[in-house]
Amino acid sequence: MRKFGIRSAWLGFWLLSSALLSAGQALAQNGAAQLVGRAVMPANTQVDGQPAGAALAAGALINGVKFPFDSQPVGTISAILPGEYPNTWLLLFNAQLGTSAQSSDYLLRFYTAELAFRRAQGGSGDVLLLNWQHLGDPDRRIERPIVNGETALRYLSGADFAPRAFQRVSGGNFWVAEARTPALMRFDAFGKLLEPPVPLGGGALQGMSIYPDGAALIIAQRSTTDRQLVVFRTYDLTTRTFADLPTTYRLESPEHVLGGFAMINDQEAFVIEADQRENRAAAFKRVFLINLTNGSKTQVADLLNLADPNGISTSDVFAPPPDAFGLGDPFRFPFAEITALYPLDEQTLLIANNNRLPYGLGRSSVEADATEFIAIRLAQPFALDSAFQRPIR
Repeated sequence: MRKFGIRSAWLGFWLLSSALLSAGQALAQNGAAQLVGRAVMPANTQVDGQPAGAALAAGALINGVKFPFDSQPVGTISAILPGEYPNTWLLLFNAQLGTSAQSSDYLLRFYTAELAFRRAQGGSGDVLLLNWQHLGDPDRRIERPIVNGETALRYLSGADFAPRAFQRVSGGNFWVAEARTPALMRFDAFGKLLEPPVPLGGGALQGMSIYPDGAALIIAQRSTTDRQLVVFRTYDLTTRTFADLPTTYRLESPEHVLGGFAMINDQEAFVIEADQRENRAAAFKRVFLINLTNGSKTQVADLLNLADPNGISTSDVFAPPPDAFGLGDPFRFPFAEITALYPLDEQTLLIANNNRLPYGLGRSSVEADATEFIAIRLAQPFALDSAFQRPIR
């Protein structure tokens, strides 16, 4: 595992908190959510590791990205959690280069990153990758064949699994919700699979979160009988049993998906409901506050209509493509997949797009999407349990 070192993370955290608070005080009078921070990781970001993308044509240029990669790409984010130090974040990627068949050399990893948000008072807008940890199965817990099954460390790849969400639990272990099977997978802090995957059954995985006390996971899946319905189950981490929740979530359209899903207390969660369109075709990308006890659903942000009175999205620290769409005031987040969501504080959310490397064309019609991290300030505060403000359980 290569480490870059953590640069002034504590100072960055306090500066960011102050900046987001002051920016939030300037919310538009119409109550629209406001962009208060943005950081961008380019589509061609790579880190140490084996070459990837060999299944794509050698020398191919896909939306400006050359294949194969010389080392490991960093894209297709699916979830985000607080890191060990303030202003550091753990990132999970689904490692899909379009299809699983094209992703056998794209390795599954946890990344730690520092987000140097561009905000009203300044900031570089950079994403600094600090370190990473491979996910592997050296103890042969997985019974079916995997790409690297005959190697000692048995590193997992995007051809084996498609991680959709993760949660950290006591002892430093992680539960990963995997979409392809679907299943739950338990890893230790060093990325080693600790037991055979736990099959979920049911419909398509839509997300996973956790209760504030860490006692149970909450899994969101598409109903097998109603395409417009998302159902919720808990998975008790002590008894290892599932239980259905009585509350369901009805999508505004059967063509929509549930993107990010993050509990904020023992009853409420934020979800991102979105169509699967991008760029100018994108029509529905919204954040809702839902209550898993009484079934209420309240829109809190339209990601295609975010106020940006401070010109954060058009700052000269960014290098947008010539035909960039959605920058300015209002700011738009017009990506096909928006899956990473986490509360920054009692009024601010952190959201990131899966850039669908190299095929995402949400920001440009000719250049592959970057991974964009945005902080949005809501018009009203919400009840955030302190458990979700701690970086380590």
